Amino acid sequence: MRDLPGLDWFISPPWLRKYGPLKLVPAPLLDRVGLHYFVVASSLGALMTGVFTLSAIVLRKTLGANEFQVAAFTALGAIALLIGIFGGEVVQDRDKRPLIWWVGLVSRGAFLLFLFCHSIWSFLLISAVFFLFNALLTPAVYALWQANVSAESRSRLWGHVAVVTTVLAMLVAYLSGVVLDHDPWSYRWLYAIGGVAGIAGVYILARSPVRGQYKLSPRLARPTFAQLVIQPVRGFTTLLRTDRRFLHFEAAFFLYGVAFMLLAPVMPIYMVDTAKMTYAQAGIATGLLGQLGVVFVSVTWGKMMDRLGPAKLCALIFAVLALFPAVLLWGSMFPKSVALLLWSVYVGHVIFGIGMSGINIAWSLGPVSFAGGRDASSYLGTHLTLTGLRGAIAPLLGALGFSLFGYRAVFVASLVFFLLGSAGMIHLARRLGHDKALAAAA
Repeated sequence: MRDLPGLDWFISPPWLRKYGPLKLVPAPLLDRVGLHYFVVASSLGALMTGVFTLSAIVLRKTLGANEFQVAAFTALGAIALLIGIFGGEVVQDRDKRPLIWWVGLVSRGAFLLFLFCHSIWSFLLISAVFFLFNALLTPAVYALWQANVSAESRSRLWGHVAVVTTVLAMLVAYLSGVVLDHDPWSYRWLYAIGGVAGIAGVYILARSPVRGQYKLSPRLARPTFAQLVIQPVRGFTTLLRTDRRFLHFEAAFFLYGVAFMLLAPVMPIYMVDTAKMTYAQAGIATGLLGQLGVVFVSVTWGKMMDRLGPAKLCALIFAVLALFPAVLLWGSMFPKSVALLLWSVYVGHVIFGIGMSGINIAWSLGPVSFAGGRDASSYLGTHLTLTGLRGAIAPLLGALGFSLFGYRAVFVASLVFFLLGSAGMIHLARRLGHDKALAAAA
């Protein structure tokens, strides 16, 4: 990649030391350097994710998709994560930055194709390209964060990244909703602009320095076909078989994921058809209120992650998230009151945002904590693949449940799975505490 004039001044550590507002963050200098690059890159990525937030609403409201087509869109994002183990294997013990640039260029560049998108199926196809390459990209991005930020600061500083990027995504989502209310077909150029911002974000991330033991040799042999295809699958099963605590963590996380994905295809239809929400109102719910918790409690969740560990934190988060379908279920008891339905969606999304601000940290950094001092790429790849596995099933079950039994049955099922996931994490926390006590006694 060729350097652009003036770019070094904007993203380099000297700029951070002399002018950067992140110098006010209490952390060692090298940790703040890593934080700086991620905040700049993620802020540009937030412009892309902010416009993409309303995609399911666009499918239903502008393109007229049915519940199974909305479920297919939801499932695509999760099914693509099945290849997470392959992305993790490609960058295992290697410099992550070249893959971040080239794969990021394809995934974000796909947004430019929305300029030519006029149908449900072209929308789904372009989204599939983005989801697929983004799944390959994700393990490398989080492994780069692991490399550039020390374990002592990692979770807390990730909260700062989440706050900055979420504020931008919230604003973009709301403004996009206002624009879409004026012209429902404007999503095409909105998404294209978001793609350009996303490309700039991965470029900056790929330019970041790499510290310590992760300055790896560029002379590593290119991985063979067996290493790329067979070894990831073998490593996936071996990791879950040998690290039983990680398996327990993923099993409980799987239950949370089912609860979340059951709601995903139902909510856009519920918001558009039952609550009669405009694009701007949907932007307020999903973009503003749904992200409000990230702004105010992300740093708190990050500190709690450092203090409590991933199991106890997830147990609390899943219990909070159980209130989301509970509030929606209560609102659905008054179908004739559109105002009450609207406010139940608003209140539900505030609760959802509080819980998901913790999920952003636990989902990203929970697997890293089980890796210890080792390269976390394989743990992250396995985590992504299991996310894809539940995503291949749960959205279609949510759509089927809605088609056969209605909204309330899906809300109840989601509530139950959230509580089951919380119970599983409580059990894991006790197990981890017991193992720690035994190790201390030995």
